[in-house]
Amino acid sequence: MEILLVGTFHFSDTSDLNTLSEKDKRKYSDSDFEKLAIDLAKFQADQVFVEYPFHLQEHLTSIYRSAEVEEINEAFKKNEIYQIGFRLAKILGHDAIYAVDWNEQPEESIDLGLVAEGQSKTEFEEVMNRVKLVLEKLSTIIQQGDIIELYKYINSYENIVNDHKVYLDLMQLDDEMAFEWVMRYWYYRNSKIVRNIKKSILPETKRAVILYGSGHNYLLKQLLEEDESIKVIQYGDWSE
Repeated sequence: MEILLVGTFHFSDTSDLNTLSEKDKRKYSDSDFEKLAIDLAKFQADQVFVEYPFHLQEHLTSIYRSAEVEEINEAFKKNEIYQIGFRLAKILGHDAIYAVDWNEQPEESIDLGLVAEGQSKTEFEEVMNRVKLVLEKLSTIIQQGDIIELYKYINSYENIVNDHKVYLDLMQLDDEMAFEWVMRYWYYRNSKIVRNIKKSILPETKRAVILYGSGHNYLLKQLLEEDESIKVIQYGDWSE
């Protein structure tokens, strides 16, 4: 099967460092999200997978099928799941959208906040400052106003590698805590997500879209393509 992997920013409130400023988020309106969803719909996916807790699938289905938009929580309406994922699935005529996330703390995991205050504090801050530089570049693209161009860049090889390099660099810090966090939480989380995706693939599915936080792109592609039956296409490389 073919999977179109679409890395995204979180448009609702989040603690994720890799996110847009409130000013940049306000740059995009319903018409922009509709434009992006229409472009993604050209892939003709049979299923759409999103970053929502796997164990809350019934709740997500209930929200998706809600006849009255007014009944949906206002905070959720800001989310990329609603703004992009729901739009895409409805354009394609799907009766459901699929929750595949896992974001809990394994018993052995270490809080990344401890790394920020540990003996590698200075080096940690240097790594995190690179994230800010990437966001500044993206902010420049945002000012041009084309949401498809923004998403093509988010999903470009350059941006995906830069995102993943942050985790690789954290693993090299001297006090080991960051290494433990990356291995016991970040790699573990992405492995769980891929397992959830595979569990959710319907027998008749030939094509799917995965809409996920862009920081996951590198590992999701790598882990999914370990299955020879799956071909992953990055949105930055895809053309109809």
